[in-house]
Amino acid sequence: MNNLPTIHGGKTPTRIHFIVEWAERFGMKQSDIVRELGVDKGLVSRWFSGTLPKHEYLERLAALFQMDGDINRLFRHPEDDWLLKLFKDKSEAERAKARELLELYFRKTS
Repeated sequence: MNNLPTIHGGKTPTRIHFIVEWAERFGMKQSDIVRELGVDKGLVSRWFSGTLPKHEYLERLAALFQMDGDINRLFRHPEDDWLLKLFKDKSEAERAKARELLELYFRKTS
């Protein structure tokens, strides 16, 4: 099942980015992004409707949302980001141990 947000009840394709959610996380409206990036309001409106920004704008959005140049974070929901940060500097052994503990904690009981 696809859990990505859709716009206009199926009339527009599923958004592949989470620009809207990142803006909300930073308390920004479309007008704030227009002002900060110095772009046309129609362009930002199209992004909020699901259009994929050009690479140059993805980089600028990543900087605006303090993503340390990682534009890929725009394609993950902000609430998923904490887990990525948690495991970023961990060794493979540490990741395996964490997976093991999570699987133990969340094991299915029949």
